[in-house]
Amino acid sequence: MSRLKSFRAPLALAAAWLFCCLALLPSTAFAEAGNIFKSRQTQTRAVLPEAHDEWEITAGNISYDQETGVYEAEGNVHVKSGDRVIQADWASLNSRTHQAELKGNVFLQYGKNWLRGEHVLWNLQSEVGWMEEGTVFFAENNFYVSGKAIEKTGPVEYMLQDGTLTSCDPSDPDWRIKYKKMKMTTRGVAWATDTSFWAGQMPVFYTPFIAMPVQDKRQSGFLIPWGGYSDLNGWEGEIPFYWAIRDDMDATIYGRAMEKRGWMTGLEYRVANSKYGEGIWHFNYLADQADKDYLTGKGYPPETTDRYWLRSRHSLDLPNDIEIRLDLDYVSDRYYLQEFTRGSAGFGFSNGAFHEFAGRGILNDETSLLRESALYIDKRTESTLLSLDVRYWQQLDKSLEDYALQRLPALSFSVIPSWIDNLPLYYTVGSSFLNYWRREGDKGERLDLNPRVYYPLHWNNYLDVEPSIGIRGDAYHVDWQNSTNDEWQGRFNTDVRLEMSSRLNRVFPIEFGDAVALEHSIRPTVRYEYVPGIGQDKIPHFDMLDVDQARHDIRYGVTNFFTAKQITRDAEGNPVTTYREVARVELFQQYNFEKSEVEDIQFGTPDTGATALGMRLDVMPHKYVTLSYDTNLYSSAGSSTYHDIFMTLNSGKGHMARLDYQYRSDLDVNEVIGTVIVKLTTNLYATSYHDYSLEQGTMYKQGYGIKYLHGCWGIGVAFEREKDDNRFAFSLDLLGLGGYGKKFPYSVSDPLGGLGSSKTSLGTRNGMP
Repeated sequence: MSRLKSFRAPLALAAAWLFCCLALLPSTAFAEAGNIFKSRQTQTRAVLPEAHDEWEITAGNISYDQETGVYEAEGNVHVKSGDRVIQADWASLNSRTHQAELKGNVFLQYGKNWLRGEHVLWNLQSEVGWMEEGTVFFAENNFYVSGKAIEKTGPVEYMLQDGTLTSCDPSDPDWRIKYKKMKMTTRGVAWATDTSFWAGQMPVFYTPFIAMPVQDKRQSGFLIPWGGYSDLNGWEGEIPFYWAIRDDMDATIYGRAMEKRGWMTGLEYRVANSKYGEGIWHFNYLADQADKDYLTGKGYPPETTDRYWLRSRHSLDLPNDIEIRLDLDYVSDRYYLQEFTRGSAGFGFSNGAFHEFAGRGILNDETSLLRESALYIDKRTESTLLSLDVRYWQQLDKSLEDYALQRLPALSFSVIPSWIDNLPLYYTVGSSFLNYWRREGDKGERLDLNPRVYYPLHWNNYLDVEPSIGIRGDAYHVDWQNSTNDEWQGRFNTDVRLEMSSRLNRVFPIEFGDAVALEHSIRPTVRYEYVPGIGQDKIPHFDMLDVDQARHDIRYGVTNFFTAKQITRDAEGNPVTTYREVARVELFQQYNFEKSEVEDIQFGTPDTGATALGMRLDVMPHKYVTLSYDTNLYSSAGSSTYHDIFMTLNSGKGHMARLDYQYRSDLDVNEVIGTVIVKLTTNLYATSYHDYSLEQGTMYKQGYGIKYLHGCWGIGVAFEREKDDNRFAFSLDLLGLGGYGKKFPYSVSDPLGGLGSSKTSLGTRNGMP
């Protein structure tokens, strides 16, 4: 306890300013009382015609007075109706007036919220009542409100006397609000008199009266700020203001002051509406005041003083099964994403927010000089897909800006595998019309048509064989820049493909922990493909479909699956059977009879002969251990060598270690990234992060953080060094005061990764008014 109290002094200073903008957690209205009381002991039922539900009473002794309509229960009294539970040592319940009097260890639970006291008067029908020496708990924001007298005077009205409010353990709170009298409406304002804020046993702030907005829905107000120091920006801090516009729409406005750069404004807008769709938009703007020579010396020569970044993910469903998706990514200059990596302006913050809200992140990472924006419009049926795709690539390298090729637009129509009537064949169709435009260079349109017919064959469960034949025809209209070629061009080609696969399974009985059996499945596959070469001299090169599609190769591999059968026991002791894949090993290779210009996602553009023997290994022996390893073992065709290793160890008790290793022989990439989180004590965590280049022998990025968490509050500091830039940041969370928005600068799992997760559903975020 002495160590805990040592943290309360800095906690008090940091939390004092938050007090005046406290938002009390709204109460949840208690459900309607029932009209039937049913005693298990006597099996009597009393029906009230104006009510709707049934309350069931159990106790050691139950008596019923037919003249007054009163049940009296004593000894371990339980009264239940749905998710509403009442417990007490003694209870009197009037089946006519719905009035209940409860004494001794009284506990009332309605959903996740509960009330506890020694003497309670409660009306099950009107949902009003009075409590002596009690505590009310509101689960949504973890608030405990206690008082000598608490009276609920209406559906959302309360009168409280001589009490406290906290989100900590009420028996020994690290912070609390004391009040003499409080009148509150959960959809309006709470007025309190003789009010003070305490950190532990130390009073921090006092006011004779205070008015606090209290709402039972999302609430506008300030979210938790963050601050720190970096060589590029100097001392800096950002404070967010959350605006609950309406139930299906909200916004967060960010103000960020930077000693060396000036004031940056940020905006996040979210909407989830049946008419306007679901979307999340981020925008940041800075009139940069940085010293130009200083930025140039740091490797960021200024291109403009207007620094901004607009990005969004938006989806909209229209009638007739039409879907629209919009992805925006437009930035002011090539160095913005490298200079601003923290706070609402950082790539990690937006990418994580987009993944959580929309299920898809930013298309290109922060290192790419091509920023991609896209508009998709899809019309689906059971067997077809009609889509419009507009792509815009922002080229941040000014020397290449005029040559950036834009897809404006692409229209495609596809038929998914569909059976041909009265024949053992099925077919697919792919077709598209694209318009490519740019300021400098060749531009034009392309029409592509690619039907394919398949003949699947099956021999029991041992062998699947599927030959297929395809046709591809392309027509071009080209606006040549430096060529006398005809503006109309075309090509026609055919291809054949043969795919074979099998699957062998065997189950082995084992006894290892909860596992009782292990299934080993082997799936060998072979694919042969031949596409003859054709003349390509007069075909423009807009994308990879325009290169010579000629190829003659055979691809083969085998995949091993290991699946464990586990039997565990549920809370009632019943056996529960689950299946979990614990390992997968895949070996694959390709043999090229001819050199191909088609780039393969696995083998690149290899020469003739055998490619590298690729291997993929995934091991998940336990939920706390994962290992992935991708590599090529050898190559007789001169392919580049690569190694990717990702390993995570998680104790499940606060300790975690992760190791990432990447090697590319053709790109001079040879680096290892390590992250370690150690739980030093029950509440204290330490983290380190290192990104080391073995090729250059330099530490690209390193960081260290420490955070103290104690239930209802937490405080942390972090340091990070990237190249010549040093950053320092601190975080503070007071649950209930400043933690509504969960916008903490650093989290325990990622203390050096920026603001961490910011997204909550549109129905749960709250701010400090």
